[in-house]
Amino acid sequence: MAEFQADKPSDLGSWMRMAESLRNAPEWETSELPVEMVQTHISVVLLSLKRALKLKKPVDFGFLDYTTPEKRRLACEAEVALNRRLCADAYLGVQPIYDDRGMPRLSGQGPIVDYGVMMKRLPATRMLDGMIARNEVTESIIDRVAERLSTFHRGAKRGPGIDALGAPEAIRANWEENFLQCGPYIGRTVSADSFEMIRNWIDRWMKDNDDLFRSRVREGRICDGHGDVRAESICVTDRLCIFDCIEFNERFRFGDVASEVAFLAMDLDSRGRQDLSYYFAERYQSRVEDPRLSILLPFYRCYRAYVRGKVMSFRLDAAEFTAQEREMAAMRAKRFFDLARRYADKPKHKMVILIGGLSGTGKTSLARAIAGELGFSVVSSDAVRKTIFEMSEEYGYGAGPYSADANRLTYEKATEIGRGLLEKEGGVVLDATFRREADRERARALASEAGAVFRTIECKLSHELVRERLDRRASLAEGLSDARWETYTRQQLEYEPFAEVKGEHLELDTGRDLGVISHIATDWLRYMDG
Repeated sequence: MAEFQADKPSDLGSWMRMAESLRNAPEWETSELPVEMVQTHISVVLLSLKRALKLKKPVDFGFLDYTTPEKRRLACEAEVALNRRLCADAYLGVQPIYDDRGMPRLSGQGPIVDYGVMMKRLPATRMLDGMIARNEVTESIIDRVAERLSTFHRGAKRGPGIDALGAPEAIRANWEENFLQCGPYIGRTVSADSFEMIRNWIDRWMKDNDDLFRSRVREGRICDGHGDVRAESICVTDRLCIFDCIEFNERFRFGDVASEVAFLAMDLDSRGRQDLSYYFAERYQSRVEDPRLSILLPFYRCYRAYVRGKVMSFRLDAAEFTAQEREMAAMRAKRFFDLARRYADKPKHKMVILIGGLSGTGKTSLARAIAGELGFSVVSSDAVRKTIFEMSEEYGYGAGPYSADANRLTYEKATEIGRGLLEKEGGVVLDATFRREADRERARALASEAGAVFRTIECKLSHELVRERLDRRASLAEGLSDARWETYTRQQLEYEPFAEVKGEHLELDTGRDLGVISHIATDWLRYMDG
């Protein structure tokens, strides 16, 4: 190991050989083998069956500097201390790396040449990103994440030095750095049109909302947070561990709580679960007194998606990644930049969006996905009904809270709530079966009175998939709706066809992935808003 000079950033190649050699260090017990190696642009992680050793590459990107062993030691100490706030049991401590007669070791009498962070290996099957991919994530899990993060934020460190990084000047400086660093990737991972469109939108948004940013500081909304809340950094164990926070730059960790909420919401969007994204933000907001949180989410969603696109782009010029890995990074970067553009592409006019269809056809998921991307709120008839009526027992179709009079009261109340949100947010998404034309007319009248564009989206799904979804919902005992298969079949008999008003109505087959159909819907809404 004598060839490795850890205080020289140019020695990344020899440092990588040292990291590779540590996979065979004798301190790994037989029961821990084999040791895998994965890497990002700033770190290498050695994964045994029981432990994980995270090493920091000797690199300097401006926003972080790991170019000397001392800087890496301080960063490791900070990582352990900061991550124990949200994942205490997993972080075992700082691990010295020794030079034992030219070989890297995890123990020994030779000089210490580097440092890492030793962790317990968290169960791979309980990582939130993997659970999402396997369709194992329920609303109750997302609710637990919202509760954990909101509790953490309430007790997080605050103060003048932290507040300074929530001021509009600091936020604008972060954006300018992003734009500068993305310059080399224009035409490679972000188009020139998207780059300019996002930059112009950010400039306008920040000018228009300067007072809002300053009020966030006065209200104590800026804290020492996590800085990198993504699905892959959440392990759904009994205590729910949120790990791998930003330790290398306080500027990326200190910020508005809205930015942290937006990060996970954006990440869920990027994974095609826009419904869970909206639900997470909604459940977080239900636990805090922060009425203007929702106004900030589109801005910070755009910021987080743009930063992820930038970080993925960095891999295109990193020699340690293979051609295949760089190609994959380019593809992911493009998707993040596209997501950032979508958040910035707000409708030009006030808009009332009606999402209708029979029970079990995916209305609520689609409504949440559309609302999250466009920066609106959802008014659900199922949620409104439960605020009006006692729902402690089951009722037959058309009885109790589901009677004709109860339905009328529910739709009237939903329209009233929608009117307030339309005024506040410039748009609203109404989620109900809307199986009667009279109920649709009530929503149309709301749009007309407010001078808003009115659009309807009707969800259609095969009987087989409807039954499958309703049965799964019943088995999980989750979701707003109490509808069952009998409800669906009875609704079919009463369903009045939507009026085919040119340019106003879109019929969607919701049997495809939510990420696909929601983008079809939002693209149509923007085009018809034109």
